[in-house]
Amino acid sequence: MTRDGTSKGLILILGALAALGAAAIDMYLPSLPTIERDLSARTGKAALTLSSFYIGLAFGQLFYGAVSDAYGRRRVMMGGIVLYSLASLGCILASDADELIAARFIQALGAASGGVIARAIVRDMFEIGEAARAQSFINLAFSVTPLLAPLIGGYVLIWFGWRAIFVVLCVFGVGCLVALVFRVPETLTEERRTPLSLTGLLRNYRCILTHRQSIGCILTGAFAFSCMFTFFAASPFVYIEVFKVPDQHYGLLFALNVLGIMAANLINARLVVGRGALYMLRVGSIVSAAGGTILFVVTTLEIGGLVGVVAPLILVVGSLGFIGANAIAGALAPFPKLAATTASLFGFCQLLLGGMVGWLAGSLQDGTSGPMGLIIGVMSVMGLMACLLLIKQPTSESGST
Repeated sequence: MTRDGTSKGLILILGALAALGAAAIDMYLPSLPTIERDLSARTGKAALTLSSFYIGLAFGQLFYGAVSDAYGRRRVMMGGIVLYSLASLGCILASDADELIAARFIQALGAASGGVIARAIVRDMFEIGEAARAQSFINLAFSVTPLLAPLIGGYVLIWFGWRAIFVVLCVFGVGCLVALVFRVPETLTEERRTPLSLTGLLRNYRCILTHRQSIGCILTGAFAFSCMFTFFAASPFVYIEVFKVPDQHYGLLFALNVLGIMAANLINARLVVGRGALYMLRVGSIVSAAGGTILFVVTTLEIGGLVGVVAPLILVVGSLGFIGANAIAGALAPFPKLAATTASLFGFCQLLLGGMVGWLAGSLQDGTSGPMGLIIGVMSVMGLMACLLLIKQPTSESGST
């Protein structure tokens, strides 16, 4: 595509489609304690609505890539966005926590189509240089969404109640569907489509999972992202219930972690060419483990107050600016012909583990910050161990990927 205005408009739409999942996670975080009280759910049950969403996203990662390669981008994504919008209505109408958990799982299955297929459309339409620029704009949507969504969600919660947050998400989904129908063409022609083959897919997964560097990078990234998912599940209760932070101010504390990720991304961009992706992945894992260990100590001993919890969390979550891009680059490097398969497997593993630790955070919730500190401390150290034990550092870092 060469026409500048059309390109920019299309990229903006693709960025919105890719951000469906992030918006559905981040916007309702301030409402978790309120949802738990309003639905008369047991302590920690509301956190399971987040875990079910991660698990839905995880399985969607595996589904949409292969299916859109076989049947085309546009119609598969339309089905996903319709599912997302209908499930958002289900969230609005949920009468108890179990119904909300189920609706969130279905909502995530729909949302996964945006993140996976939007990036595939970019690969279809643009040459490598333009594609990299387009992907950067889509990544910007992921950076801006966590900054704005919790703030918006906090004020929607205060003014209209938690169900109104899902009204906003439903309207967002419908708007994306309309833009998709009228502005996004089919980009995968019939002759470029790949027939579905379960046997071949499983063979490729086995190949990736038995390669030491790839599985090391996948595990390092998954453990690091599980720390962030634990933060998502537990921090609304810790900040709002334990430390009495007003609902509408939760987004400000949340934004500190997003700014930490952005700062680490900038540092990584400056250093990674000279140092190498695997070296910077190790740096990020060390920072994450250090922050996780500090968090475990302060939450176990109940010292430092709110600042004692917020500061190490910035280290842990911010370290994803080093870990995220470098882990996926390291996992993809041995399999250039299986890039999409490796990326979908990477996403599946991190989201599935995130869903599991989110469930654990909800189950262990005891009215203190201790369970969050314990889970993040353990996950961050396990990430460092995976990095040190499984990923061999190249002799010439400057030549590494």
